[in-house]
Amino acid sequence: MKILLVSTQDYIHHPIPSRHHNIFEELATRHEVHVPHFHVSRGKERETRLHVHEATQFPVESPFLHYTANAPRHYRVIREIIRDHNIDIVVGAHVLAGTAMIRAAEKAGVPVVFDLKDWFPDSAAAYYKNPAVQRLLREGVLAITRYNLDHSDVVTTVSPGLVAKLRSYGYEAELITNGVDTDLFRPMNSGAMRSALGIAPDAFVLGFAGAVERWYALDEVIRAFPEIQKKHKNAELLIVGGSLFTGYLDELRALAARLGVADRVHFTGAVDYRDLPGYIAPMDLCLIPLSPPQWVDIALPNKYFEYSACGKPILSTPIPDMLRMGGDHIAVYRGREEFLERVDELALSPECARPAIEEHSWKKKAEAFEKIFARVTGTR
Repeated sequence: MKILLVSTQDYIHHPIPSRHHNIFEELATRHEVHVPHFHVSRGKERETRLHVHEATQFPVESPFLHYTANAPRHYRVIREIIRDHNIDIVVGAHVLAGTAMIRAAEKAGVPVVFDLKDWFPDSAAAYYKNPAVQRLLREGVLAITRYNLDHSDVVTTVSPGLVAKLRSYGYEAELITNGVDTDLFRPMNSGAMRSALGIAPDAFVLGFAGAVERWYALDEVIRAFPEIQKKHKNAELLIVGGSLFTGYLDELRALAARLGVADRVHFTGAVDYRDLPGYIAPMDLCLIPLSPPQWVDIALPNKYFEYSACGKPILSTPIPDMLRMGGDHIAVYRGREEFLERVDELALSPECARPAIEEHSWKKKAEAFEKIFARVTGTR
C-alpha cells in the first residue's frame, strides 16, 4: 500500500519521536510511506525508512509563522506526492498542513484518516501566556480542526478521554493509544549513568523525562524540593529533556539556583531518544506533573508507557485514562502537601514490578492502523 503521512512535527529534525515516527517507521517495513518535510526544527537529522519530500519554502522557526507562510507550498507538494506516487490513503495529524492535505486528497479522490493526537485548540494556546492570544488561538484552531475532521473518512485518537471529547462535538473516533518500543525501553542497571551525571550511588532520585514545557508543572516540583531534602538528605532531582519553543528550561534552572538546590537538581537538556532508557534508569520515582486542568480528562502521556516499560514507580497528577489502564506502580497527588506525602511513602519502598506492557508495543499500534487502512481502501 502507498501511504502519505502529514505529521504534526518536523519529521526528520524533531528531537523527540512522536507516535507517527514510531508507527509509520514500522509500517514502512512493508508499505511505501511518504512524508512532506516541514523544516521548523533544528535538531540532528534522523534516519528514516520513509520517502521524504521537502515542503519548506521559508524556513521560519516560529511554528505559527512557518505553517502559515508555507501553506501554499505545502498544498502543492502534498498534491504532487498524491498524484506522482499513486497514493492509496492519506493520514494527517497537523492542523494547518492537515487542511492542505485534505483539499489535495479530496481533489484526487483519496481517502483520509485524521489522527488527532491531542486537543489542538488547547495545546496551541499553551505556548502563550497572554489570555487574549490564548483565546484567539483556541477559537481559530478549533474552527480549523473541525474543518479537518468534517472532511475526513475516519478519525483516530489516542485516549478514551479524547474519544469522549470528540463525541461531544459530534465526531466518532477510533481509539489507538500511544505505545512504547518494548525492545528499547526495559529495566537497566543505573550505575554507569549515575556516575556520568554526578548522582551519588545511594541517592533517592526523583525524575522526569520528556518535553520540558509549561504543561508539566516542574516549577512546582522544584519549589517543593527543598522540603523534600529536609526529610531525605540523599534526594536528588533529574530532569531529562529540553524546551523547543519556550524558555521554560532556563526558567527552571534559574529557579533551582534561587532556591539553593542547583547542586542537587540535574538538567541534561535534550538527549537522543534512543538513549532515553539509560537516563530513566537512575530514577527511583518517575514524575508526570501534568498541569493544565483542561487536559487532564483527555491525556494519556507517552511517559506512562515508557516509565512502565522500564519498571519504574510513577507519581502523577490524577489522569483518569492512565488510572483506568491500571497498575500498582502508579501513585497520585493533587497538590503540594499530597505530593510531599507520596514522596515520603515511596522513598521507603521505591521498588515495583514491571507491569505487562507488551500489548502496547508500537508494532501492535501499527497493526491497528493497517486494519483501518485495509477497511477504508477495501483491500486486504
